[in-house]
Amino acid sequence: MDRLLPAQREQDSLGQQLRLLRKRRGLTQAALATRAGMPRPKIVQMEQDRGSIAFGSYARLAAALDAALKVDIAQRPTLEELGDIYGE
Repeated sequence: MDRLLPAQREQDSLGQQLRLLRKRRGLTQAALATRAGMPRPKIVQMEQDRGSIAFGSYARLAAALDAALKVDIAQRPTLEELGDIYGE
């Protein structure tokens, strides 16, 4: 089972990762949409990182790709921490 996160390259978005995995699986957007039980335009939207997508939709897509969806919750630095990081 493939993992969607972390990205192969740090800069890959979730949509880019989904697209890459779909292509590795040899699936068209239409075929993936059928497997996931969602309309093809939703797949396009997800691959392009557009719109507001429910977490459940990503989970369905990951399952249709036989992949695991991993989420890491990260804390954003405070303004004080940013000042320390950038020497301000």
